[in-house]
Amino acid sequence: MGAPSLTPQEIRRLAEIERGLGEDKVLARRLRTMRDPGGPAAWARPRRLALGVVLGTLTTLTLLGLDIVFRQPYLTWAIAVVWLFTVAGLVRLVVRACRRWEAAERAGLKTPWPIDPSQV
Repeated sequence: MGAPSLTPQEIRRLAEIERGLGEDKVLARRLRTMRDPGGPAAWARPRRLALGVVLGTLTTLTLLGLDIVFRQPYLTWAIAVVWLFTVAGLVRLVVRACRRWEAAERAGLKTPWPIDPSQV
C-alpha cells in the first residue's frame, strides 16, 4: 500500500519546520554528538553542581568559624581554596542558567524570569 502524498501547503510547512530546526544550534550540537541524555544517573547531573556549590559554601563558612577561633594560617589557606572552587561552581551555574534562558527565548518559550534581558 502506498502512502498518501503531501499537499503543496503541507510540503511548504514541513520545509519551514525543517528550516527552523536547522537554525537551532543546541539541537544541531546534540544531533552531531548523539549523546544519550538518559542513563542511570541522568537525574543527578544537573543537581550535582548546585549541591557542590551549597556544600562549598557551608564548608567555607565552617572553616571561617574555625579560623576565627584558632587563628591558624592553614585554615586561612583552606578557606581560600574552598571559596575559589565554590565561586567557580557558582559562575558555571549562572552561565548554564543564562544559556537555558537564551535557548528558551529562541524557541519562543516563556523565560524563567519575567525580566527582559536587554534591560539588565
